[in-house]
Amino acid sequence: MRDHGGARDHGRDRPEYAPRDDSRNTRPGQEARADRPIEPRIPESITGRELGKDIQAELRGLSKDTAERVSRHMVAAYLLEESDNETAQAHARFAARLGGRVGAVREAHGIIAYRAGDFRTASRELRTSLRITGRTDVLPMIADSERGLGRPERALDIASSEDASDLGVNASIELIIVVAGAYADTGDIETALRTLEIPALRHKVEGRWQVRLWVAYADLLERAGRPDEAKRWLTLAADADSEGVTDAAERLGRPAPQPAEEPTWADDEQISVLDAYDPDADADADADADADADADADDFDAEGENGFEGENDSEEEDELPAGASDEVDAELSDADVEEPADVDEPADAGEPADVEEPAVEGVSSDAAEPATADELPEASLPAEEKIEETRASEESA
Repeated sequence: MRDHGGARDHGRDRPEYAPRDDSRNTRPGQEARADRPIEPRIPESITGRELGKDIQAELRGLSKDTAERVSRHMVAAYLLEESDNETAQAHARFAARLGGRVGAVREAHGIIAYRAGDFRTASRELRTSLRITGRTDVLPMIADSERGLGRPERALDIASSEDASDLGVNASIELIIVVAGAYADTGDIETALRTLEIPALRHKVEGRWQVRLWVAYADLLERAGRPDEAKRWLTLAADADSEGVTDAAERLGRPAPQPAEEPTWADDEQISVLDAYDPDADADADADADADADADADDFDAEGENGFEGENDSEEEDELPAGASDEVDAELSDADVEEPADVDEPADAGEPADVEEPAVEGVSSDAAEPATADELPEASLPAEEKIEETRASEESA
């Protein structure tokens, strides 16, 4: 007898009446489009130009319309992060879907996911942004995401990698905090405390106290069974944290510090006007102005630029001792020359003497005599006299 077992078995694998495959009637890509997330609505006030210039430069690799959509979703994600975190993540997710090959977009998605506690998405997106841009300042968040996924050993591996050696000061401190937490996750609290006992724990870094380092140190002291020391460090953090970087004040039962808001031109009621009028300052300014005016007037008259020779002569006569002006006039009258229009003062002439003191007070007895007619500059003749001299010379010739 023929064995039909194989045929029966094969028949069991195939149903007698196969259901109709409706997927053959769908258009190509229709199923994939059905899985796409719905684009969240963007507030009309967001233009996308709120992003920094460096991020806008990275978005230029996309088309103009796509870059605008991506930038608006990124801005919406950051703005809604505190008030509506779920919608913020939806904006960041959609921006990463449109601009997935731009490192800044993947980084933004990873950061928002990290803050929301979605460590798996954060680790994936931040690693992708690191490969695209090469910016290593995301390493502390990647390492902390590994801690959040229950893999502290990977966090320690990231801290000892070659990329970690290129971190700046602030990013290095953040990575040290993550490393200490990773040691604490493994149960080694003492090593975690020694990890945080670095110079930045007791000294300012770039002019600022590292309050996040203090809070992390206080948490480890609490876990080590040293609550009094932990409270002291937490109090220090609450006193120094005026920007609300940590929750130290809230943990101590204090009101959280509120950073001062910058006034905007859009709301004039928030702009405060500071009246810095100082009447004493105006009085001092007027006194200085009068003193400068008197000094300028003295210099002006001393240089003879006012055009009134009589006034200059009278001032000089007041400053000269008695009889000196008569001697000068006598010597000048002996010289048969016209008075020059402008006589330049000697280059070594000193500052004009004070009005209250004689001009010659303190001058030695061997002072130089007044200039004679031979020492004065040659006076220019009027035009008529020059013409007569020229005509006389021609007639004599």
